[in-house]
Amino acid sequence: FTPVRPRYSVYYTYSRTAGQSEEEMFDLIKVAVRNVGRNTRRALITIITVFIGVFVVVGIRGLLDGLQDEIKSGLTRKMHGDIQIHQQGYEDTLEANPYKILIPYTVETRKDLLATKGVVEVTPRLKVMALLNHQRSQSTTPVIVNSFSSRTEFAVVPRFKSALLEGKMIEASLEKEASAVVDDDFSEATGLDESSEDTNKKHPKAVGHHQLMVTPSLMRGLSAQIGDEVVVLLQDKDNLQQALVATIVGVVDFAMPGAQARMAWMDFETLQSAAGVSGKASEIAVRIQDDLDAEDVRPILRERLGPSFSVQTWIELAGILRDSMNLQNVIFNLVLFIVFSIVISAIVNTSLMTVMERTREIGTLMALGYRRFHITLQFLIESAVIGLIGGLAGMALAVSILFILKVRGLVIALPGQTVATVLY
Repeated sequence: FTPVRPRYSVYYTYSRTAGQSEEEMFDLIKVAVRNVGRNTRRALITIITVFIGVFVVVGIRGLLDGLQDEIKSGLTRKMHGDIQIHQQGYEDTLEANPYKILIPYTVETRKDLLATKGVVEVTPRLKVMALLNHQRSQSTTPVIVNSFSSRTEFAVVPRFKSALLEGKMIEASLEKEASAVVDDDFSEATGLDESSEDTNKKHPKAVGHHQLMVTPSLMRGLSAQIGDEVVVLLQDKDNLQQALVATIVGVVDFAMPGAQARMAWMDFETLQSAAGVSGKASEIAVRIQDDLDAEDVRPILRERLGPSFSVQTWIELAGILRDSMNLQNVIFNLVLFIVFSIVISAIVNTSLMTVMERTREIGTLMALGYRRFHITLQFLIESAVIGLIGGLAGMALAVSILFILKVRGLVIALPGQTVATVLY
């Protein structure tokens, strides 16, 4: 029998070489890893807890990123564009006097904007308040007529076409002036010449070669169909009444909570001519390079345009959607805190139970000369191994599922939508 050397003896402490210390540390790690397999049931329960926690957090974050990317893409690539240029006071004056806040848009303006660093494409838009009269049902409703140029609009907001539910998009090349013809079908002339005794009399009507797109709510409210004729009544810049006869060619639904319900779309040059505002626009939408941030390009545009212009990014235009995204992130962080609190509690509980059940092992190690630091390190390594196995497994499964959803997409109906959205 050889007595064990005292732990705190000077001889024991300083007689080890560096190689022996490294070897002991390596043996300590091997013992710690081996101990994980010895307590299979408790280790498995903890691994599953960590696995579920990591899987839930990574999965929710991935889905939330997809949702927020869809919101951003819907705003920048379907509705607004990355940046919008207005006259100062645009929001307050649009409905009261839309001609008071017009900005110049000419060939020179376009060239000047395209020469700005980071700008890919620009497109003009003109918005006016009008009355929309449906010829067949003889019903009238106020609308915001938003005109765009089909030659440049889809380069700035390429997903605009995906918002088309029915019919077709407006094409500038198909725009023609309206002409009066004789109509053999009296269904759209109800109420005209009702006092006339000659029922075979031909009723003249204006046939619209102008194109108009409306929202689903307008289609339902007017009981209209694709191909129906409508009259757009508006005031031009000189306060004179103008009437445009148009044909409904398409139904557009942005499927975004911030989108206007009573909105119609026309060709930019057609509305520009009717309103008498040649060379003017209500706003200019800008698309920037995909690898740039709108906040980086905005100061350059502000400096180029001057103080009389308002340059707004999609974040400022988002309004309630911006606040919703911030709220989503706050809720996610709260869920993250709760989930990992549970996971950490499970690991701590397992570690404490392990320590209480292995007092003999601890005493033996201390009798062999191991310090408290070494024993603490051994239990920490065991917990780290358990956390690493569960974390990597949860991460692997979550990333695999998210990769599939990134390629194939997840069909989901968002609040306020009439059509389903595919989240990636």
